Amino acid sequence: MALNCERCGASLPPGAANCPACGAAVSMGTSPNDIVAALCYLGFAVTGVLFLLIEPYRHEERLRFHARQSIAFTVAWFAFYIIMSVFIAVLPGPLSSLLRFLAAIGYIAFAVTWLYLIYQAYNGRRFRLPMVADWAEAIPL
Repeated sequence: MALNCERCGASLPPGAANCPACGAAVSMGTSPNDIVAALCYLGFAVTGVLFLLIEPYRHEERLRFHARQSIAFTVAWFAFYIIMSVFIAVLPGPLSSLLRFLAAIGYIAFAVTWLYLIYQAYNGRRFRLPMVADWAEAIPL
């Protein structure tokens, strides 16, 4: 089956990474492991732990990376939530209001990052979050 470039329609040689006519990157489609990598993030730390324990997936390094990073990201998000909640509870009115606003921005940033991690994993990319990926590599599973 001959493949054609999605951008210009030119015929692509087998195994081409870029279109010889226009230079566009060739999309190879999504593999089942890309879907599993995205699922590692979907259920936060729960699915991360599950995919580290489920037999067919626990031996593939790329899936282990995404599962561990999902766990570390969930811990970071939860720690941010706890710390912000404590400070909001103990600080007086105006500072508490300012912290609520900053916490809301932080929660939005975490949610956008979470969606981005799912997107990158689904597209077969191994996106490393600074510091979080280092923590993830320290997870002994």
